[in-house]
Amino acid sequence: MPSALSSAGKAPAEHLGRPLSEFITPGPPPLRVDQTVGEALDAIRITGLAERIFYFYVVDAEGRLSGVVPARKLLTEPLGRLISEVMMKRVLSLPEHATLMEACECFILHKFLAIPVVDENKRLRGIIDVGLFTDEVMELSTGTNNDQLFQSIGIHVQEVLHASPWKAFRIRFPWLAATVSGGVLCAVLAGAFASTLQQRVVLAVFMALVLGLGEAVAAQSLALTVQSLPHSRVRWKWLRAKLHREGVTALLLGLLAGVAVAVMVGYCWHDSMAAISIGGSIVLSILVSGLLGVLVPVLLRIVQWDPKIAAGPITLAAADLFTVTCYLVAARIFLG
Repeated sequence: MPSALSSAGKAPAEHLGRPLSEFITPGPPPLRVDQTVGEALDAIRITGLAERIFYFYVVDAEGRLSGVVPARKLLTEPLGRLISEVMMKRVLSLPEHATLMEACECFILHKFLAIPVVDENKRLRGIIDVGLFTDEVMELSTGTNNDQLFQSIGIHVQEVLHASPWKAFRIRFPWLAATVSGGVLCAVLAGAFASTLQQRVVLAVFMALVLGLGEAVAAQSLALTVQSLPHSRVRWKWLRAKLHREGVTALLLGLLAGVAVAVMVGYCWHDSMAAISIGGSIVLSILVSGLLGVLVPVLLRIVQWDPKIAAGPITLAAADLFTVTCYLVAARIFLG
């Protein structure tokens, strides 16, 4: 198998951007969910195996990936047991349109020795072996050597990511421009509500605090989402659960922060309407900011942009815009 990351030199970033479909290998013969262990072993003997086999992948009648059985587990199970009883149903896979960089990150993060590749209908297309990313001859039987292997891959990836300053500028500036644009639009909004801010000094005093709270929650939600974002296609069930969890968490954070700030405004400024306006806008802006931290990286993944680079500036700019709009509109409604 050709190595994508040679131990003798550095791989160009363009190489790691190539589609995974160019490097898929057939892998071991897939097992069927309705087979017994004995039938599966007989089929394997007839088909034959490649040199290194770490996992056997299980498919249903339509060829869709259903589970995985480690080779050692398959050899030690009773021959009469069904594969569906032996397999692990939760199996990590990569879509065939993924890039080598995404596969490399997946290997480093999860430390698997092989990962199945599926099409858009989750039909098994083949596998990607960890040997694709290293030419080093290493014994893979011990955990220590496994760690050395993945550390070696990680070092090569870091070398690729350390691009020249000019190249890094060209990659990152377009997303920084999103932050600049968001700040300009926030300034325009503040100018449109200048009379309201002048009439109530307390609004100007707490505006920076409200913006900071929204950005903080958005950044937290974004970091958690990017870490847990599926490498394969984002499914509605996962997104719905993630939105519910982050929404409830953000609502609780917003209620606590909103009530605390409202009490402070009411006590120090003796302005109950301003307290209601500021506290209510904090609750709503924190809730929306938390949801944006989930939705933005998901949308970027769908359009195949890198969430790790683009999601931060876009999420914070969107959170700022909504926070300022909510804050000023609430002030206009409650304070006139």
